[in-house]
Amino acid sequence: MSMSDEMSKEILEELKRINEKLDQLQTSKGLSTPMKFVAILLGFVVIGPAITILVSRFFN
Repeated sequence: MSMSDEMSKEILEELKRINEKLDQLQTSKGLSTPMKFVAILLGFVVIGPAITILVSRFFN
């Protein structure tokens, strides 16, 4: 094997690793959408009323 063959093999292996990492990132991003929905829901259900109560007490 020549030097260029070894270099090509190393580059291909590195590209494989990069592609695997990208695939993992894409699959983990799929979980963030439901989590965003849960965070927004909690914001409206818990934090919103708490702020409303605090503001109403401040102005009374």
